[in-house]
Amino acid sequence: MGEKLARFKNLKNVGSVRQTGMICAIELQGYDPKERVGLQVYNYGLKKGVLLRPLGHIVYFMPPYIITKEECDVMMDVAYEAIESLI
Repeated sequence: MGEKLARFKNLKNVGSVRQTGMICAIELQGYDPKERVGLQVYNYGLKKGVLLRPLGHIVYFMPPYIITKEECDVMMDVAYEAIESLI
């Protein structure tokens, strides 16, 4: 997850990226709360078959420990696409 998470730091709408074990958070910056960017990220994920967990302008990852590498890659790739689409 750490390798996939590193590329989020290069997006101009990402303020910070944090990780502790399997728990990760991506904090989005530059948005008014009325824009509900977390909801936009959530809806994008649903369209791609991935359940993403936004809390306000922060997207959290807390996958189950039984997640496969392939499933983790899909989760992180869809989240990246969702956040990139906001730019």
